[in-house]
Amino acid sequence: MAEQTIFFITAGAAILAISGSAAAGIWLHMRRKYISFTEKICKRIDDILEARGTEAFDTEEDTLSSKVEMKLKRLQEITSSAARESEAREAEVQEIISDLSHQLKTPVANIMLYCDTAANPLLAEEKRRKCMEILKQQVSKLDFLVQAMIRMSRLEQNVIALRPGEVSLLRLLERSEQSIRAKAEARGILTDISCREDVRLFCDEKWTAEAILNVLDNAVKYSPPGSRITVRTERLEIYTKIEIADEGPGISPEHVTDVCKRFFREDKAAETEGVGIGLYLTREILEKEKGYLKIYSGKHKGAVIAVYLPNA
Repeated sequence: MAEQTIFFITAGAAILAISGSAAAGIWLHMRRKYISFTEKICKRIDDILEARGTEAFDTEEDTLSSKVEMKLKRLQEITSSAARESEAREAEVQEIISDLSHQLKTPVANIMLYCDTAANPLLAEEKRRKCMEILKQQVSKLDFLVQAMIRMSRLEQNVIALRPGEVSLLRLLERSEQSIRAKAEARGILTDISCREDVRLFCDEKWTAEAILNVLDNAVKYSPPGSRITVRTERLEIYTKIEIADEGPGISPEHVTDVCKRFFREDKAAETEGVGIGLYLTREILEKEKGYLKIYSGKHKGAVIAVYLPNA
């Protein structure tokens, strides 16, 4: 009986020793796999932090590490996209600051110059009066530029909420034309508008009138005295086309896509007053109203700008 007891105790101890050995082996194996998995994931995270590529990521196999690497790869794509967007915004801000500095430099310099001149007590009264007229012009130019920049900034940042509704196209064109009438008459320029009374658009009346006004103002600005500006409308299936043609120098074919850029002006327009922001604002307004702009040269001379706005 005692021998049997000793046998069972010895056998049990041997089984426990074998089981303990197997458990220890399994634990060591799992520990090695855990360390390998952790090191692999840490390396992938280092790749993301150091902006290295994700080509070495294993996302094909159906394993835990593959699933984690797939998530890490997606995370890197998102962070890389956010970084690129941030860089693009920073570059855009720098460009705006540079443009602003360039545009503000001339009127500010002129104001300082003529202020100093007008302050001279020995200056003749006639010359002082001319200085004050020039100062008034430069201040007006500065005010126009600042207001244009404010409108541009508010449009770009979506601060302005357009409220589209049903609008009479004829009333819209008459409202825009009225704003440039005095300037056109002063230069003997005739504005010829052809539009049916029943055409109605779906747009924001105030902002659309400003968009069309910018085009008309450019037409007056660049047209020679005694010329004609023609406004024709055509109702299409989805849009109505408003075509504004002038008899000015036109737009060079290579610059047709550039004239809507912020502050862009052709060399041949350098002597004409302006800052190169009107068509940019027009395009921004139209895009927010699901409309668009087309620019091309006239058959003989001048520029033709077609505004497309959705029908009511």
